[in-house]
Amino acid sequence: MQTLQGQGPFCDGDAVLRRACPWTPSIHALLAALPEHGFAAAPVPISCDAAWERVSYLPGATGDLDSNSDMCAERALRSAASLLRDYHDCSALLLPRLAGERLWQLPSREPAEIICHGDFAPYNVVLTDGEVTGIIDFEAAHPGPRSWDLAYAIYRWAPLSSDVDVEGLGRLDDQIRRARIFADAYEMSVADRRVVPETIVARLEALLAFMEHEASRGIERYCRNLQDGHDRIYRHDIAYVQEWSLEITAGLVE
Repeated sequence: MQTLQGQGPFCDGDAVLRRACPWTPSIHALLAALPEHGFAAAPVPISCDAAWERVSYLPGATGDLDSNSDMCAERALRSAASLLRDYHDCSALLLPRLAGERLWQLPSREPAEIICHGDFAPYNVVLTDGEVTGIIDFEAAHPGPRSWDLAYAIYRWAPLSSDVDVEGLGRLDDQIRRARIFADAYEMSVADRRVVPETIVARLEALLAFMEHEASRGIERYCRNLQDGHDRIYRHDIAYVQEWSLEITAGLVE
């Protein structure tokens, strides 16, 4: 293997490498425990030392809503929600042994019901024949409520944003329809559906605070995110979700 530069991830045969972080042991403990309860749609941890972590490579197509048209299809949307439900149900069983004093990149949220993926978006899944068959990049995993993870997933998959340059995804009506499809496929509770807009806002505000804090510490990735205007995008999306919160809630519940 050639000398690696940067943080990764890098492919190395059937493995994926990235720089190890203080919370990497918690991520590896989660990934190692998932198969014990029948969840096989996540990478398997291989090794971790002071410098690098190594996990198995999940085959399949990757991309985002604006780069892979298959990610925009209803089949991908439904299967993503169904797989997230399977992951949540499995991680709920693991919560007692994985919460405790473990270190996570993001702070735990109460009530802790599951181990949230933390960034369940189209760019963090793999597709096989148009169906979501795997979840990748668990770096943002942390204990929290289902609604916390679900709100961010709906925000990304609908997507609930005012600046979407993808055919069929730019209109609010289309976004609400996709949000409903996701919620139905997950079998999301009515109580969780009612708080989707306010939870998205809270989740994005927490993301902004985290990003700005990390940038203030000189962390290159987050300094670059601010330079690229990611914070402005999130603030625009917060305003968008707040403006249309009643319509979004009605579309999810009625």
